[in-house]
Amino acid sequence: MSTEDQKLDQISQKVSELIALKNQKQSEVESLLEENKLLKEEKGDLAKKYSSLEMKVENLKTIDGNVPARASNLDEAKINGMIKEIEECLALLKS
Repeated sequence: MSTEDQKLDQISQKVSELIALKNQKQSEVESLLEENKLLKEEKGDLAKKYSSLEMKVENLKTIDGNVPARASNLDEAKINGMIKEIEECLALLKS
């Protein structure tokens, strides 16, 4: 085999290696794009759940004030304390 043939074989091998590396990187990029898409969907789901929790907390704050506390068996101070704790937890989740 001539020196020129050996050089051509080496070049051909390097080109094949570069193509394989490029294909591997493309596969990694596609995998990362899919993972990113799933994370965005998960973030959207979490945002919906967070929003739902916020609405529930707001609903708790606006319980009909016309019902006497004794009649409803609810300790308003305790409820307000629990609402405050939930709001603090939601604030931590948001940050």
